[in-house]
Amino acid sequence: MTNDEGIKGKGRHLLIDKKKCQGCMTCMLACSLVHEGKENLSLSRIQVIQSSFEKYPRDIETRYVESCDLCVETPFWDEQGGVDGKQACVEACPLGAVRLSPEISTNLENGECEVNFRGKGWKKIGYPID
Repeated sequence: MTNDEGIKGKGRHLLIDKKKCQGCMTCMLACSLVHEGKENLSLSRIQVIQSSFEKYPRDIETRYVESCDLCVETPFWDEQGGVDGKQACVEACPLGAVRLSPEISTNLENGECEVNFRGKGWKKIGYPID
């Protein structure tokens, strides 16, 4: 699986808008908490890596662990998971950069997925919306 393919489930994909993501790792902590019962970045099924050597927006890299089940089996969370339910990483992201999407677009240069979850409000504070 490439870095940005996302997790597939019944025609939907778990995706991250890397231009909206700030690298706070809240999604990773939520993932490990609901699955393992503790906040541990290395136990997360979604990995957000921020490079201090790259400039925005190339400073964020995402990886998905094959064991991601879209929160179907979450012994430490009372919410219904799966494609039709909630995902801890989506619910926890303070910026809405993580979403379950029915569509996936591909950048032809490197085969990586590029998504845009930014609205007009992002332009007002100086971020690109394209």
